[in-house]
Amino acid sequence: MTDVGLKELAGLVRLQTLILWDTDVTDAGLKELAALENLHALYLGGTDVTDMGLAVLAGLPNLQTLDLAATQVTDVGLQELAGLESLQTLDLWGTGVTNTGLKALAGLKNLQALNLSHTKVTDKGLEELAGLKNLRRLHLGFTQVTDTGLKALAGLKNLQELDLGSTNVTDTGLRELSGLTNLRMLDVTYTQVTDEGLKELAGLTGLRWLDLTDTQVTDRGVKELAGSTNLCWLDLSITQVTDEGLKELAGLKDLQHLMLGGTDVTDTGLKQLAGLKNLHSLHISGTKVTDEGVKELTGLMRLRWLNLAGTDVTDNGLKELTGLKNLQDLDLSITEVTDGSLKELTRLKNLRELDLEGTRITDAGLMELAGLKSLRRLNIDCVQVTNAGIAALRRALPKCEIKPLFKDP
Repeated sequence: MTDVGLKELAGLVRLQTLILWDTDVTDAGLKELAALENLHALYLGGTDVTDMGLAVLAGLPNLQTLDLAATQVTDVGLQELAGLESLQTLDLWGTGVTNTGLKALAGLKNLQALNLSHTKVTDKGLEELAGLKNLRRLHLGFTQVTDTGLKALAGLKNLQELDLGSTNVTDTGLRELSGLTNLRMLDVTYTQVTDEGLKELAGLTGLRWLDLTDTQVTDRGVKELAGSTNLCWLDLSITQVTDEGLKELAGLKDLQHLMLGGTDVTDTGLKQLAGLKNLHSLHISGTKVTDEGVKELTGLMRLRWLNLAGTDVTDNGLKELTGLKNLQDLDLSITEVTDGSLKELTRLKNLRELDLEGTRITDAGLMELAGLKSLRRLNIDCVQVTNAGIAALRRALPKCEIKPLFKDP
């Protein structure tokens, strides 16, 4: 889609939603939208739109959703949006917006979702958001926000989703969030948050989604989560959590997604997960798990996604998984799996994605997968198979996307 194509839309005066992601639309093309006063949602992410083009949008009084992610919009352009009182969702990810631009948003009292990730916004800018009492979703990832800035968010009592990933937030900042009792999702990945910070979250009993990837959290911190019984998503990847910490998760019966990649969890720890019958996905890549640990997973009948990449699992462990009939995505890359166990996988009739990169399989094992008619993606990069073997499997599974397309000679 280009500016020329937008001319064809100018007469669609009843149009309510227009998606132009990653097209060649520019400011000139936006002029063709001036008459679309019924437009409710406009997605311009990844286009060449600049501040100049936003002047047209000021005349769209019913606009509720506006996506400007990865455009060339700056503070100057935001001035044009100040009168869009119906606006509820605004995405400014990766734009040139700074604290100055946020002043223009202060009057958008109906705003419910705001994405400022990958912008130059700092603590000072957050003060401009303090009056947006209807805000429910706020993304601040990869900004220069610190603990000081979070004080401005303490009054946003309707906030349900907060992304602070890769910011300068610490335990002190989390204390400012303790009163946000409606919070359902919190991302503090790649921050300096420790066990002390998790104490501040103990009162947020409605929390359902918590990402602690690459924080300083240990087993002691996990203990603080024991009362968060509504959690359904928990990411502890690349933390200092061990088997001891997993004991504290046994009471989280609603947990559906658990990520433990890159931790010191072993087979012993997996025993603590046996009672989490609602688990849909489990990520234990890069851990010390072996075949013995895989045995502990056989009762998790709702498991759909399992990542065992980089573990010490062998053919014996793989055989333990054949009872998980709902499994749809299985990652066995960089494990000790060989041809000897691949026939067992044909019992997983719902398997759609399989990763065998860096394993010890050959053409002989590859053809054992021909019975997996449900398979849609297969990664066999860096394995000892031939082009003839790949071609034969492609004929057997024509609906499956196989990587690589062919082996280099």
